[in-house]
Parts: sequence; C-alpha cells; structure tokens
Amino acid sequence: MFERCFESQDYAQVIGIAIETRRLDVLERALTSGDTRSLLAYVQHECVDLIDRISVQEQVQELLFKVHMQFDAPDYEAVCLCLSKLNSPKKTAEILDMLVKDQSEDKLLSAYQIAFDLDANATQEFTKAVVAELGESEDVDRIRSILRGDEALKLNLEFLFRNNKTDMNILNRTCKLLDSRLSLAHNATTFANAFMHAGTTVDNFLRDNLEWLARASSWSKFSATAALGVIHHGQIKHGFSLLQPYLPEDKTSVSPFSEGGAFFALGLIHACHGSDKVVNYLQDALISYQGQNAEILQHGACLGLGAAGMGSGSDDISNSLMNVLFTDSAVSGEAAALGLGLVMMGSNHESTLRGMLDYAKETKHEKIIRALSVGMGLIMFGRKQQADTMIASLIDEEDPLLRLGAVHIITMAYCGTGDNGAIRKLLHLSVSDVKDDVRRAAVTGLGFILLRSPEQVPRMVELLSESFNPHVRVGAALALGIACAGTGSKAAIAILEPMLKDSVDFVVEGASIALAFILIQQNDTYEPKVADVRKRFAEIIETKHGEGVTKFGAAISQGIIDAGGRNVTIGLTTNDGQLNAPACAGMLLFTQFWYWFPLAHFLALAFKPTALIAINKDLKAPNLEAICASRKALYAYPPNVEQPVAQAPTKVATAVLSTTAKARRAGKKIAGAEEPTSKPEESEEPAKEPTDDNSMDVDDASAEAKGAQKKGRKLGADTFMVGNITRLLPFQEKSM
Repeated sequence: MFERCFESQDYAQVIGIAIETRRLDVLERALTSGDTRSLLAYVQHECVDLIDRISVQEQVQELLFKVHMQFDAPDYEAVCLCLSKLNSPKKTAEILDMLVKDQSEDKLLSAYQIAFDLDANATQEFTKAVVAELGESEDVDRIRSILRGDEALKLNLEFLFRNNKTDMNILNRTCKLLDSRLSLAHNATTFANAFMHAGTTVDNFLRDNLEWLARASSWSKFSATAALGVIHHGQIKHGFSLLQPYLPEDKTSVSPFSEGGAFFALGLIHACHGSDKVVNYLQDALISYQGQNAEILQHGACLGLGAAGMGSGSDDISNSLMNVLFTDSAVSGEAAALGLGLVMMGSNHESTLRGMLDYAKETKHEKIIRALSVGMGLIMFGRKQQADTMIASLIDEEDPLLRLGAVHIITMAYCGTGDNGAIRKLLHLSVSDVKDDVRRAAVTGLGFILLRSPEQVPRMVELLSESFNPHVRVGAALALGIACAGTGSKAAIAILEPMLKDSVDFVVEGASIALAFILIQQNDTYEPKVADVRKRFAEIIETKHGEGVTKFGAAISQGIIDAGGRNVTIGLTTNDGQLNAPACAGMLLFTQFWYWFPLAHFLALAFKPTALIAINKDLKAPNLEAICASRKALYAYPPNVEQPVAQAPTKVATAVLSTTAKARRAGKKIAGAEEPTSKPEESEEPAKEPTDDNSMDVDDASAEAKGAQKKGRKLGADTFMVGNITRLLPFQEKSM
C-alpha cells in the first residue's frame, strides 16, 4: 500500500497511514520525497493535533525538527513551533540569539515574528524560560519585550482604543430599563458594560453613572470593581495606578467587596502576563488579611493569581493557593481551586491533581468540590489519553459533583480534537446521568471538543435541543455557541432562534448568549438575521413583567455581540490554527456563571482583536494600506441604534355641541351661495408621462449597467483600502 502511494506520489495518504501505524521511518521518507516544506506544514497544522497519544506527538515533532534542520535555510518559525511543542526553551533561545547575531534585517525580522508567535501560542512557563536563556543586546531586549507580551498588548490596546465603536445608546437604555436595585439586574448591566468596552480602556459609563454604581452592594460591588480588569485588560504598565483607589491601603481593609474585586481586576489586567511584582503582591494579600472579611479578599486574590499566573506552572503560587484551599472556607476555597487549575493548566501535575482529588472527597462544601472539578479539568487541558485513567475513576462515582469533574476533564483533555471516544462518553452522560448539572455540562462539552469542526455540531445537537429536559436544551444551545462562535452559521441560528421563545427562562438565557457568540462581528449585509436577533434582545429587556433570568441573558448578550467596541471576536484558536489555551480556559470558566456570576468576567480571555497590524524593524506601525477585493458593506460596523424621540403631547379636539354644528353648516351654505363657482381642485398627484414604444429600452439599459457592474467587480471595481491598525474580520482575510 505504501509503495503504491509513493508511485502515484500521493504523499498525504502515506503520511496519514504512517502516523496511524506509528511508522516514523515511512513518515520521514514521505516528507523527503515530495515538496518537503509544504508536507512539513501539512503534518504540523493538519495531523499532529489528531494524534491521541502525547508520546507519539512528541516523536513526530522531533522528526519534523530533524527534517526542518536538513535545509540550508530552515524555516525557523516552523522550527521554533516544534521546539515549543517539545518544551525546549534552551534550543529556542539559541535560535533567536543566532538570528539576531546574523546582522541581517530579514533574519532580525524573522526573530521578531518568532517571538510574537511564541507569545501567542506558547505557555507563560515556556516564554519565561526562553527569556531567561537569551543573551544580551539591544535587539535581544526587544525580543524579551515581545515574549513578555508588552509589544502585542500595546498594539492591541492602541487598536481597540482608536477604533472603539461602542453604541452607548444600547447600554444606556439597558441600564435605564433594568431595575438596578436588584442584584441580578445590576450584574447584567455590569457585564454588558465590561464586555462592550473590553480592552478599550474606556470606562466613561462608570464615571457617568455614579448613582447607578452606588447602588451596588455585596458581591455586586465585587463584580462592578472587577469589571475594570476587563475594560483595562492588557494595560499592564498602569495596572496598579488604575486600581489604586480601590486597593486596600496599608494592609487595612475598609470595603472588602470592592477591594476583593480590585484584586481580581488586577489579575485580569495582567492575565497570562503576570510580572513578579503582581504575583508577589497578590500572594502577600492571601496571608495579610485575617478576620471576618478575609475570605472575600482571599477570593479576589485567588482569582487574580489564577489569571495572572495562568500556565506558569509555578510551585510557589500553587502552594499558596493550596494553603487557602485547606482552610475549608467555601468562599475562598472555591476561588483557590479555580486558581490552582489556571496556574497549573495543561501540566498534568500529578501531586497537585492527587491533592485536589483527595480534598474533593473529604470536604463537605459543594462550592469547593464543584470548583475542584473545573480545576482538575484545566490541569488536564490537552492531555488526551493521559487523562483516561482519572476519567474512568470519576465517571462512576456516586457523588454527582465528582462525575461533573469527569465531564470537565473529558472536555478539556480532548478540547479541539474531535475525538470520537470523548464524544461518545459525553453523549452517553448527557442522556443517562441522573443529575441535571452533569447532563448540561456534558452537552456543553461537545462544543469544546468540536470547536475545530463547527459544521458537525448543529447536526449532532439538533435532537438534544428539543429534549424534554431544559438543562439538556440549554447545554445544546451553549455547545452551538462555543463551537460556531463568530462563524454566523445558518444551521446553528436555525436551531437557536426557536429557543428564544422557550417556556423555561434559563433556556432563553442560554440561547441568547449562544446567538451572541455566533453573530459577533456580523452585520445585516453579511447575515440578515443579525437585525432580528438584536431587536429580540431589546424586546426581552423592554418586557415589563419578563423573567429576570431572561433579561440577564439578553443584557450580557448585547455586551458580547458588541464586545471590545465591536472589534473583537471569540478566538478559541490562534491565527496559526493552534488551540488558544487561555481562551478555552476563559470560556469554560464563563460557563460557570451559572453558579457564580463574577466568573463571567473570564470571558475576556476568549476575546481576540480582529486587526490588521503591521510593524517594521523598529517595532513601530508604519503608514500603509492593503487592498481588499470585496464589497466594503460586507465588513462595515453595524449601524447605531437610534434613540426614541419623545413625542410632544397632542391636543385633544374641542367638543362641539350639535346645535353649534348646525348653525355653522347653515352659515357656510349662505356664504357659498353668494361666492362665484370655483374651479375644481387640481389633483395632488403628478401627471403621468406619456409612454411610447421605446419605454422598455430603459429596462434593457439598466440590465446592461448591472451586467457591467458585475464584470467590473471581477476586474476589481469592488475594492477598497484597509489601513494599518484597523479592523480586519476573519472572513475578510481571504479577500486581502
């Protein structure tokens, strides 16, 4: 079979069979027989992630590295991607140093691009290790800055601030219609504002609505303060100064909910880019505050530590969080469990997992057990078959919260793989488990596993969306939203639209959020359903006696569909097609708002700016324009909602007595008899022009004009220019 494929030069078939049969010798022969560079790219982007065993994945990556290095001029960007997968920071640093020392502008630019790719794709632990191994020079300092995330965050902040197109009419109207005295309504407005302004640094809404803000109490105040972390996400240079008014002074707590929210906001601002200063400050906060309100402050500090130290694998941070977890406080223990999962994400750290599992079986707090189940799933992110033993032990547990842990581990371990075994397990749990929470999470997990093949999800969950169980229905809605996010999938919309009229309030909430995920950055020209969905969100909020949960869902959906000033999408994969680990973690934690509202802020980690950003060797953005060969209307921002104009009160007609009316009519008859007969009034309608036999020529001419327009479009008539640091939608890239 191999030989027949080699004879016909069908190398893709050889590669597939060689990987399935673990014949790496045949794989190497195939890579070196055809167009080696294109075949290497095919294996890296299309094949490696489908291998279910991590050990085999590593062997294939080592082979790819070996073949790449056989070229006289290797593709160092692809080489460093292999090294990041092999967790080899020392070799990566050596290549970057070599490219810089070459004194060639092309090699220097290649080094910068590699650094940007590593910042986007690699873990925080890996990038910090590379930074530690680099040499010393001015150009190397720039590479360090890129690897720390400083340059990418700065450019994204500039893009989001410069192009902010938030429609404040929507937000102000939602704030006015929702009763801010209710915690649910206040949280809804908080999240809508946070999502709409995510990363833009524009917090005018909070400044202009101080009276509304003052109504926040308890955990609503926590969420409102934490929203600053979403709005200023990525502004790492000014994080402390921005939050200074809310952080406790001299380690003395005055307003614990506001201060706890500030700790969380500090972590969100520095998410995945936590400096030593931030991490040490938050670690110190875990032990500095004791007494009645300590657990509230620890809750915020644990969530902040998890966000700032995400993927760092730091034993020091995990030990601090473990100490908080073992205090057995439901409030702080929940956040500590989630923080542990974030810090050790994807590490499969055996001792941490064992400690979390043992404690989940000991503690009586449901909040802690549920958080531990999510945390264990995060630690197993992307580990595939390495997670099977733990899944098998948890899936048959009597405690439904531990079975929930099995669901989260399946979801994260096989995220983006489309693995049939994982899908089969989740489908079985979704129809057979006796606990609604487990069934809902199982159906939602399908969206994570199939996020790279969204076209399969509508067909898979169509029947589940009509289930008698509302928890299964809402799970199906979220699965569609997660897998089809930003695609405008018509099949998904067709399933979700009827769910907006469901009799159960939380199903309507889930369907609203899912539609917002799918239609983010879509306009009426590209997808006509957008206007109807936006109108439906507004109608739900305006319904006077509507359910609070449906209004909550509609309000945050308005925030999601216009997220980041209408300049971000849901990016669960990177531009290179790799899984975006922080985004997947953020989306999983967002789904936990079902139990705890403040976790909704983690959705900010899944937002990806959709921008054209080009920089030169000085890391400056030059003035340039690119050509887009398509209609501009397809990619335009949605129009702003017009404010309803208050109508002046109309005058009521004066009552006229019947005798007075008779007298007036009699007077008119007498006056009419004295005046000469007037000409009949001319018709208000303009006279029609006479038609002739040549009238049809106009239609023919217009048809010819339309044909000429179509011909012109093929020749490039429908083109427009796109400037640097401006919005570039994902589906627009193919026209550039």
